Amino acid sequence: MVTIPKHLIATADSGYFPRVGNWEFDVTRTSDTWSNAIFDILELPYDTQPDHTFALTFYREPFHGMLKKAIAKAYQFGIAWDLELELVTAKNKTIWVRCYGGAVIENDVVLKIKGVLMDIDKYRAKETSFDLLKQQHKQLNTFTHVLTHNLRNHANNISLLTSLIETDELNEDNADLVNKITHVADNLNSTIDHLSEVIKVNENLVESEPVSFDDSMQSVFSLLQAELEQSEVDIQTEFNVPAITFPKLYLESILANFVTNSIKYKKELESPVILISTYRDDEKDCVILEYQDNGIGIDLSKHGDNIFGLYKTFTDRPGAHGVGLFLVKTQIESQGGYIIVESKPDVGTIFRVFFKSNS
Repeated sequence: MVTIPKHLIATADSGYFPRVGNWEFDVTRTSDTWSNAIFDILELPYDTQPDHTFALTFYREPFHGMLKKAIAKAYQFGIAWDLELELVTAKNKTIWVRCYGGAVIENDVVLKIKGVLMDIDKYRAKETSFDLLKQQHKQLNTFTHVLTHNLRNHANNISLLTSLIETDELNEDNADLVNKITHVADNLNSTIDHLSEVIKVNENLVESEPVSFDDSMQSVFSLLQAELEQSEVDIQTEFNVPAITFPKLYLESILANFVTNSIKYKKELESPVILISTYRDDEKDCVILEYQDNGIGIDLSKHGDNIFGLYKTFTDRPGAHGVGLFLVKTQIESQGGYIIVESKPDVGTIFRVFFKSNS
């Protein structure tokens, strides 16, 4: 009986059905028997005379030698084999196959050599592509780290050099120029910090854990206590779902970014009022975090496509960098969730975070 490895069993998603054939060489009768799939894999007509010696000629080196050696060990020592090999079919098509088998022994006498041949070319191609993708991803991560490191060095050097200049001894124009260079260096350092945060979210695997919404909010209160008091922020919470399975660091970051934005984009003559709730959507089989404020809002007809874009800002208010919401979206999507927004100018904004069903 042929046992197909689990990773090669077809699924509705993969659409891959491997061809699997049996072959047998009867030592006592010196006769070969092949199932039809062997002919299909080798692209031979069904009236071809089965011959294991002939079948070996389809394998190119070093695979020919590997299989021949494995069969010899089965004859001599009864050792089974399991190999992934490359062969060239009768129609000159190069494919990958998996070949495994062994000897049938009775009273220390080898009666038969039996084997299975499986066409794994599509599987192997996918595996090779995945390995290549992983290698390219690793190289890209290395490049981004080197790039940000080198840029940071240059920016720091510019800041250091400008700090050594005595602006009091310069004329007004030159002093202004030095101040502008210093400002550019500071902005460059800030940009590098933002990019580093984005890289960390995309490349690091952060473990999920049971995390309480109330505990996470308390951490945010402690972190932003001064800003909350200064802006007289009123935060009301209703956590109907008290906890989820999610990276604690990410949840606190998401909530902190939301609250910071509500303070940053509050109305001039109105204190921020924030409503935060959680509930379960049985139809979507997910937990939803709903965050609502009464800030200046966003004109989604103009900016809806770019609201979560990196460095996309919609006001000229100080501290608007266009990084916070990008990080929020990245953190949520890295865990299989998604986020949507509703907003009207001068009315406020509602964010809904959909946590995937196993949360």
